[in-house]
Amino acid sequence: MSKVRTGALLVFGLLALNFVTGTGAASALPSDGSDSAVGDFGSCLASQQTGDLLLLIDESSSLQASDPEAARVSAANFLLDRLTTFGSTAAVDLNVAIAGFASEYNLQSSWTPLNAGSLPELQKSVDSFRNRNQGIDTDYWNALEGARGTLADRPRTSDGSNRCQAVAWFSDGKLDFSERDESKPYAPGASLNSGIGVNQVIAAATESICRPAGIADQLRSVGVKVFGIGLAAGTSVAQDFDLMRSITAGLAPDSATCGRVQAPSPGEFFLAENIDDLLFAFDTLSTPGQAPLSQESGVCSREVCEEGKHRFVLDRSISAVNVLGFTDAVGLVPTLVAPNSEKLPLPLTAIGEDGRGRLGGVEVEYRWESPNSISFAMSDADSVQWQGVWALAFVDPTGEALQARSKSNIHISGNLYPAWLGQKTTAVHSGEKTSAVELGVVGADRKPIDPATLLGKALLSVAIIDSAGQTHEVAEPLLKDRIGDSVELDLSEVPAGSSILRLTLNVTTADATRADGGVEPGTELTPQSVDIPLQIAPPIGYPSVPARIDFGTLEGAGSFDRTISVTGPGCVRFDPGTPVALTGVPDGIGTFTVVGANGDVRSDCAESDAGLPVSLSIENAVNGTVSGTLSLMVSPEGESDREITVPVQFSADVQKPVDSARFWVTLVLALLLGPGIPLVFLYGAKWMTAKIPAVGLKARQIPIEVREGAILRAGRPFELDERDLVESVRGMHKSARVLDADGVQLRTRIGWSPIGAGYVSASVPGMRGASSVLPATDRQGDGRLPLAVHNTWVVFHDPSGPAEAAVLLLLVGTDSDSARVDALIEDARRSVPAAVTHLRTQFGEGSGSDGESPGAASEQQYSRRGDPFGGPSGAQGGGTGGDTATRITDAPDPFAPPSGFDPFAPPDGRVR
Repeated sequence: MSKVRTGALLVFGLLALNFVTGTGAASALPSDGSDSAVGDFGSCLASQQTGDLLLLIDESSSLQASDPEAARVSAANFLLDRLTTFGSTAAVDLNVAIAGFASEYNLQSSWTPLNAGSLPELQKSVDSFRNRNQGIDTDYWNALEGARGTLADRPRTSDGSNRCQAVAWFSDGKLDFSERDESKPYAPGASLNSGIGVNQVIAAATESICRPAGIADQLRSVGVKVFGIGLAAGTSVAQDFDLMRSITAGLAPDSATCGRVQAPSPGEFFLAENIDDLLFAFDTLSTPGQAPLSQESGVCSREVCEEGKHRFVLDRSISAVNVLGFTDAVGLVPTLVAPNSEKLPLPLTAIGEDGRGRLGGVEVEYRWESPNSISFAMSDADSVQWQGVWALAFVDPTGEALQARSKSNIHISGNLYPAWLGQKTTAVHSGEKTSAVELGVVGADRKPIDPATLLGKALLSVAIIDSAGQTHEVAEPLLKDRIGDSVELDLSEVPAGSSILRLTLNVTTADATRADGGVEPGTELTPQSVDIPLQIAPPIGYPSVPARIDFGTLEGAGSFDRTISVTGPGCVRFDPGTPVALTGVPDGIGTFTVVGANGDVRSDCAESDAGLPVSLSIENAVNGTVSGTLSLMVSPEGESDREITVPVQFSADVQKPVDSARFWVTLVLALLLGPGIPLVFLYGAKWMTAKIPAVGLKARQIPIEVREGAILRAGRPFELDERDLVESVRGMHKSARVLDADGVQLRTRIGWSPIGAGYVSASVPGMRGASSVLPATDRQGDGRLPLAVHNTWVVFHDPSGPAEAAVLLLLVGTDSDSARVDALIEDARRSVPAAVTHLRTQFGEGSGSDGESPGAASEQQYSRRGDPFGGPSGAQGGGTGGDTATRITDAPDPFAPPSGFDPFAPPDGRVR
């Protein structure tokens, strides 16, 4: 997709779902995302200043119809670009991983810190999905289970709390499978070989994901937010995404629920009916916790007018502004107006090119994304004109677009955060009013800022979200002049257990005076929340228990005894009346229970020196992680009548035991067959690695003629045209053994030798082939290529046919730049004539008796040309170069297989 097209789609997408409809003057409505899953993710990032985001991208074949231009890739790369800026300005270290899914889950790029240095490589990884649309299933189960495992591999925080983690999950279709003779591990006894079997597998996958403590709950219970983007295009309709919506948001439009964990908000779902909506959905995730302001207005006739302005008020608390503007009429001139009424027209000169201007001492960088849309950024807060009323107006120089409308998205970055100053030294107890707590405001560097220096309004509110998801207002909101005073938090109604302290800062920029003398109210910024993990201890005098319990590894089925530590005097016992609330259990585990090991009578309680013994019971041995919440009863020493309940989160790794019989059989066989194992292992290892790597590839087969040492195309010197190297080779979303490259079969071979690398043969029936690397031809007369076939060529010739006729196959990586392609073409012009001469001489009747060869270059020149991309002869293909053409194909190879032999080649030609 061209830069222009991508830019246009981006702006339309940003605006399409975010317009505020109205008449007369423009309106600005801040979007408070503090109660949304996106807002929760942003609040967590603001607190921990680090987090993880997994991009999970559909690879199913239906994308060929629903997203033929791979706009999902452009949108995902835009998201990465915006998140890079967000991380830099908000001082957040965000780690990104990229994965694809269809029938299986494929991790494309492992965890990488997102910054300006890593952004190009991550976007390159996303670009590889442009041609990855060949998958045969849309397997939600593998996608989510794979994502869960990838996120679970991340280390816990130093205090044991959950990391800030989210999944941006894109799909263009419902959970579905293609009919074939296969099965899925989560649907034992069901086969995909019939429509009935497909429905059974769909039901099994849905049950495993949405059952209580299933995959959806397992993600939610550790705080992972799942943001789903469904593209209802091609053959998909909105109803196809009901399951995806219920997985991400917890509830579908038909009231169908998925999972038991519903609070806090588990995620959000965005339905995109076209590419513009899709890009807007990705943009919603690009500044977590900092939603843009949206405005709609008319346009101005011939000069800037008040009724057509999109206004925003800045003061010194604002560090940067990014604006996206759009009008539904072409030919209009967006004009930026400074607080002193100076104007900067931004006329369209070239689409997609960056421009610069200066207004009121402020640098303005802008770019036309399409004939209708423009984006610009301002960040010079030191200018004397920064503070005041700014405006954007679209001016119609002809005065004919009277009914036109204009719209804008305004991203204002204040980077001001609420903070609990000195939180490390403050103990918090349930049922009490805390001692003095100091709250304040900090900048992106987390250094305190004097609230009095804020020119506008500020309001700081305090709430606690308990372990059950209930919100408690624990203090009166603080106005700007009270921020920094000691505050008493009222926890009399807040239960003990793991909780979140949520601080929310509302900032409104200072009012400003307009050029006409009127007062423009300040701009209300999106509320900025910070979520601080908080363990609320039982009331003073009660014993304390851990916030989280790790029971370690439990191998096999049966009962396992463990002890929960207890701190302080008093009594702790297991609550027999409240069952364990499981939030995650693997499929097939059967019954899992946790009970008090010494009974549950009130007299059998644990003292601090002994701890509380418990017994865990597993019905079936499986592999996975069990998690949930225990209810423990605690009371002060000698005061059992004051007993209260404390919820405690727990986890345990469960594993199947080693099959001892199989182990001993394997050991005996290894001892008996030991001498042959290394050779089998070498062959097996070589076959396992003999794959064409999963890197995008374009192929073009072109008929040519060879005359007087040159290659011609349609009678003219060989050149590429605009139709060449457009089609991508299918199947490159994963490594492959067999490919169809524009009608030429590419097949991997391992050869007879158990050592060394495999190679690729390129064959066309009835023709012989030679490639751009050495050895150029295999013993069967096919072109021989390295496993990495990208940026090579193969020429095919019929030695018994016309001397001039040949076919040239170009194989170019999708990430190759024009210089790499030009070098490949130049090498073909130089070396193909000699290669055709060699093929005709070597394989023709009479070994060259046809007389003069079609090319003027000698065979010896072809054999010595080496690697056209910088290596010596044979560096890429594994050959030695040699001094004569016979060394290319005729030199005996002690490890060469008999003709046509490949012990590991798939018998049916399928890609494996």
